[in-house]
Amino acid sequence: MTVVLVRMFVYAVCLTLVLLSGTIPNHGLTVVGLFVVAVAASVPSGSDTVNRWRPVGEAVATVALTCGTGHVEQALLPYLIAPALDAGLLGGLRVVLYETGFASATLLVCGFLEQPDDIRDFTSFAAQWVVLSLAVGLLAAWVRRIRVQQAVNSSSSYAAAYRLLSQLRLVSRQLSGGLDAVVLGQAMLQGIRARLRYARAALFVRSEGGRLIPLACAGTDRVDWTPAIDDDSPWAEAWSTGAPQRVGQTFTAGEGGFAAVLPLRVGMRTIGLVGVERVEAPFHDDALADAEALLDEGALRLETALLFSEIRQIATAEERRRVAREIHDGIAQELASLGYAVDDMSYRATDEEAREQLQALRREITRIISELRLSIFDLRSEVQPSAGLATALSDYARQVGATSHLTVHLVLDESPSRLRADVETELLRIAQEAITNVRKHAGARTLWVTCRIAPPAALLRVEDDGRGLGPGRLDSYGLEIMKERAARIGASLNVAERDERGTVVEVVIGGQEEPGGRTRREGELGAHDSAARR
Repeated sequence: MTVVLVRMFVYAVCLTLVLLSGTIPNHGLTVVGLFVVAVAASVPSGSDTVNRWRPVGEAVATVALTCGTGHVEQALLPYLIAPALDAGLLGGLRVVLYETGFASATLLVCGFLEQPDDIRDFTSFAAQWVVLSLAVGLLAAWVRRIRVQQAVNSSSSYAAAYRLLSQLRLVSRQLSGGLDAVVLGQAMLQGIRARLRYARAALFVRSEGGRLIPLACAGTDRVDWTPAIDDDSPWAEAWSTGAPQRVGQTFTAGEGGFAAVLPLRVGMRTIGLVGVERVEAPFHDDALADAEALLDEGALRLETALLFSEIRQIATAEERRRVAREIHDGIAQELASLGYAVDDMSYRATDEEAREQLQALRREITRIISELRLSIFDLRSEVQPSAGLATALSDYARQVGATSHLTVHLVLDESPSRLRADVETELLRIAQEAITNVRKHAGARTLWVTCRIAPPAALLRVEDDGRGLGPGRLDSYGLEIMKERAARIGASLNVAERDERGTVVEVVIGGQEEPGGRTRREGELGAHDSAARR
């Protein structure tokens, strides 16, 4: 399309030059013939070879037409820009050189035959347009090369991704340990326990924000260590050097004992750290070397599991956004149009009973549209890398409080350290499902949402003062989905009647009591509590 537009523009310029020169009566047929050449060159052919080499024929035909009257019509020479551009975009550098070469040779022959007395002036004028058309052709060939390279790179990237994903699918089915990062991390800690005889240990991996987050623990439900890789601590030293570091005290201030940090390495890269503690004696170099060898064996499996988890999370998020767009652009728009039609019918109705029925139908359509909008919000809600689970949960609960009759109380207690991204996502989805059940089915007036996080432990509790648990429906899968999500991240899910009235949905990771050793009392509100009211 670009070449056609340029061809039309250049032809218009040539026609204008001929009109201004006053030679249109003598060269009318030449102008018409050039128009025919332009039209013929603009019609695509089914043959790639014809399309590629057609600019050469167009350039030669253009020069031949300018010489057809016994005098070279120089006002038509600017048209040579069009076939040069076409040659560069379709054929590349070689076709541009052929097009320019044949056009130049034809011009020289015509100049000697038609204007032997003015050959110097003619050559000077013709050379300007030949060089200009050559420059345009070279520029077009460069653009074509960039486009081809981009297409090749894109195709190569997709081909490489397809090969890698196919291999990953095949290999994942054959792996004895699977691709669960938590299970692999726990296995690695258990594998070095016989060598180091530690009292407690934790495996940390790097998050998107550059912080170390606990992936697995041994000897305790959770650790209160806060490792960093940007200070002068043993953690940072082990990360930068890739060598084990021994510490003459435990990682927790005020406690005696001995500790060590071991790096998780894949080749020359450090992908994580393992901290170990014990009281009775320091760790020996031989034991640390044996443990380090075992960790090196499992580091590649762990990184593969983390990569697979990230790919799955990206694909899931993209699919949720796609479904949200489909709902918004499809059924939501159609229902809105249907609502306008019902409004018009209600306005025109003359029977009072029919009008009331139409108004009831309009209220039902409005309710369904509101549910769809909340579903779209559910699908698009995500835990952002720069924020955290508490922020995403707070935004979601406030949105529910603002669009329903519920009074929502939030209890948020989140440590500076974060859970793994997939754990945060699953907890958010469980909370969404529980809150949706309260909003739709519980008949509640108040909703309490509690979220306490002290990685790798966490507690999520959703309570309401509604009608409580009822008989399960055969077409309801919400509870099963919550159980599957909880099992995927190694959490325990408990759904029970509330002491006073309503239902309690509780998800616990890393122990049966709340992170930080606190036990919630009825009506307790923390320092970060907030209420979102309708």
